[in-house]
Order: sequence, then C-alpha cells, then structure tokens
Amino acid sequence: MQRRSEQQDPSLGNHLPTNCASVESLEYEMAFLVRRLEAARRRFHYGLERAHYLLLILLERNDRQSVGALAEQVNLDASTVTRQVAAMKSAGLVDKHDNPDDRRGGFVTITEAGRDAAAEVRERRLERIGQAFVKWSDEDRRVYADLIARHNDSLRDMLNED
Repeated sequence: MQRRSEQQDPSLGNHLPTNCASVESLEYEMAFLVRRLEAARRRFHYGLERAHYLLLILLERNDRQSVGALAEQVNLDASTVTRQVAAMKSAGLVDKHDNPDDRRGGFVTITEAGRDAAAEVRERRLERIGQAFVKWSDEDRRVYADLIARHNDSLRDMLNED
C-alpha cells in the first residue's frame, strides 16, 4: 500500500481518496459509532437536551456570547439556536441581555441554575463514559480523546467551508 502522500490526488485537497481501505474502515466504524451514541442518548437520559448541554458548556467556558457565535460553534443555524436559547431561558438556565450597540442582537449568559444543571449532567456523563472505557489505559484514553478532538476540528472546518 502506498503512503498517504504518494497516493493523494492533489485535486482532493487534504482528504484521502475514498477508495482507500482506511477511509472505508473509518466509514464503517463511524456509522456504527453514531448509531450507538444515538442509542445511548435515548437509553440514558442525562437531564438536559443534548443541544442545551452543548450550549451550556460553551457558556461555561466563555460566558456572554451572541446567538450567532453560539450557532457557529455548534454548526447550527442562528434561528435554531434562538429557539434553543428561548427554551433554556424559560427553564432558567440562561439569561438573554440586549446589546445596547445593536438592537437586533443580544448576549446570552449562563445562570447559576444553568451551571448546576451542566455540572449534574457532566457528572452523569463522566460516570457513563468511565464505564465504557474502564478497560482502557489512561494513555489510550488520552490518545483517543486527542484523535476525537482532531476529528471534531476537521468536521467543524469542513462544515464551515463556504
């Protein structure tokens, strides 16, 4: 088998050819991973909708963000995030503040109830994830986390291409 740099068609950018065996393996494994993650999401209710949890995580790390900034980070349309934020505001998880410089936009901030809800969900998720990786070494878990992060970054970049 040729090395990646030798087999890469320049017209494909940084992507491997689709007939590469490693890409076929990735497609197969990812298809089942997505299916099993969805099954786990339905089976183990963590107390928050997935979208709410993701938005709360973003606000925990960088509070006071616009709906547009949040939407970009989760690769959703701003109107979808606006609906999510409205539901989260009704539940007391976030507050929405007007932007004095732009009446159309505003800022979203996390409330103490939002921080508490995110912490509870995180605790449950960490327990479940820990169970799934109990037979893995700490080093294997770190490597896998790094690879998932790289994959998430690649997907984000691909989805944000014009």
